[in-house]
Amino acid sequence: MSNLLTKITEVIKQDIQESKWKQTQSNPVNEIQRELKEVQASVKKAKQLTERQELLKREFEKEYNHAKSMAEKRKEHVQLAEEAGEEALAAAALREFNYYSSRAERLEKTCTEAESQLEALELQLEQLTFELKDLELKRLEYMAKENAVIGEKQSAKLKIPEKATDEDRRYEQIEQHLKQSAKKKEELSIDEQIEQLK
Repeated sequence: MSNLLTKITEVIKQDIQESKWKQTQSNPVNEIQRELKEVQASVKKAKQLTERQELLKREFEKEYNHAKSMAEKRKEHVQLAEEAGEEALAAAALREFNYYSSRAERLEKTCTEAESQLEALELQLEQLTFELKDLELKRLEYMAKENAVIGEKQSAKLKIPEKATDEDRRYEQIEQHLKQSAKKKEELSIDEQIEQLK
C-alpha cells in the first residue's frame, strides 16, 4: 500500500514539474522577461559606449584647442623671429607652426567625427531606453491578463463546481485519498503499521 502511495505521489510530482516546465516554456511573461534582460544589458553597454565617446570627444577637443593655440603662438614667433633677423629661430618656429597647423586641422575633423558618433550613440541609447520601457509595460500588461484569467478560473470553480475539469477532480480525489491514508496511518498503532508492511 505504501509503495502504491509513493508511486502515486511521484507521478503527481512529475506531472506538476512537467506542467510547470511547459508553462515556463510557453509563458509570454517569461519570454518578455528574457527580452527585458537582453535589452537591459544592451542599454548598459550603450551607456558605457556613450560615456566613453563623450570622454574621447572631450579629449579630442582639448588636443585640438592645444594644437590651435600652439599654431597661433608659433605663427607670432615666426613673425617676431623674421623681424629680429633670426632666420634659424624663424625656421624652427615655422616648422612647429606647420606641424601644429596640420595637427589642428586633423583634430578638427576628428572632433567633428567624434561629435557625429556621439550623437549616433545617444540616439541608439534613447531608442533602447524606449524599447526597454515598452517591454516593461508589455510585461505588466501580460501579468495583468494572466492574473485576470487565473481569477476568472478560480471564481468559476467556486461558483460552479460541476465545471471543474476531470483533471482537477482527479487531482482532488488523489489528494483526498492521500490525506485519508495518512490519517489512517496516524490512527493505527505501530504494531498494526508493521503488520501492513508484511
